[in-house]
Amino acid sequence: MKLTPFSAKHLRVNDPLSFGVRDASGRLLLGAGQVIESRSGLEELLQTALFVDETESLDWNRRVAAAMDVALRQGASLKDVVAARPEPLSKDAPAPIPLTLIESWQELVAQLDSALRDVRVGSEWRARVLAVHGKARALAERRFDGSLYHLVYEAGNSVQRYSCHHALLSLLICEQAASMLSWPAAWIDSLGRAALLMNVAMFKLQDQLASSNLTLSSDMRAQIDAHPAAGAALLSQAGLTDALCLQVVQLHHDPSQAELPMGELPPERQLARLLRRVDIFAAKISRRATRAPMSPVQAAREACLMANGAPDEVGGALLKAVGLYPPGSFVELVSGEVGIVIRRGRRANLPFVASLLSVSGSPLGEPLVRDTLDRRYSVKSALAPAQVKVRPPHERLLALR
Repeated sequence: MKLTPFSAKHLRVNDPLSFGVRDASGRLLLGAGQVIESRSGLEELLQTALFVDETESLDWNRRVAAAMDVALRQGASLKDVVAARPEPLSKDAPAPIPLTLIESWQELVAQLDSALRDVRVGSEWRARVLAVHGKARALAERRFDGSLYHLVYEAGNSVQRYSCHHALLSLLICEQAASMLSWPAAWIDSLGRAALLMNVAMFKLQDQLASSNLTLSSDMRAQIDAHPAAGAALLSQAGLTDALCLQVVQLHHDPSQAELPMGELPPERQLARLLRRVDIFAAKISRRATRAPMSPVQAAREACLMANGAPDEVGGALLKAVGLYPPGSFVELVSGEVGIVIRRGRRANLPFVASLLSVSGSPLGEPLVRDTLDRRYSVKSALAPAQVKVRPPHERLLALR
């Protein structure tokens, strides 16, 4: 993919483009056909250096040039010439290139970020969040391991849009674990919404703290401490009517009644207990500007296990949902090879791994899939992302079975 600069003057509210818009690293900010739904969403994009794939945007650029030429010949002002846009394509025009799995998740992160910036009375934020929820669930149902691979890898290697990325990772894990607990569909719906919305009262601050070396002020600490109750109040005032979701958002940091069996807790407490554990686990495996991500094994110990070293009901469901070595995390095998987990296995500690480095430490020309059930390739240890000096070929790995 060859990136070329893209002028922000071509962006409009409710006016989709036929190609994706990206940042300098190639990260998708606006998917092909996706509309910018609010002025605030447009203003955010205007603050970023924008790029597009040269091949994807070639036809559109040709049509822009043609529209500008027509405006010139018609004697339009220079301002109108510069603002010229091509005519919409006919119904017979080729369909946009489908997004890859990675691009689909990047698009959802951007859409959720835009929606959370617009949580207020009178906006369409609820419909937009529900749309993100539905699309995320569809992706997870179709390709759960691939989705987990991408979100876990990004958590350990990137701090961009930390809050919304964290929310989507939490959603993915929560709903998978909840299904393993055989919870009712209505509970899972409310839990998923709570995962997306739990940090709405501090998501901008959360992004700042994740990407910088800011020292917490007393006001920041107060905002963090108050965000569960403040978030529930904000969501209620802005029109959210899901009472169970609101209760879970308010309780998702509350550790009280942790000693009681799940069956003795009301629904909101059960859901909040799971969300709290997932929130902790996802945060610990995530990179911040001020610290490296924790090993998933250590994060699982702290989020899933009780004082006696065994998982309780919630911790067991979380472990089954992601595995002890989640897809997207790095491991060293007893063979001496180093690889990345691409799929969960038969048990939490028996994933499928794509070896990337040979025993000598040199990159392999082609990733080799290892079933860690085979003792020759069992997992020796988890590795931090900083310990692996090779960038995985993600699209190729996601195509492996």
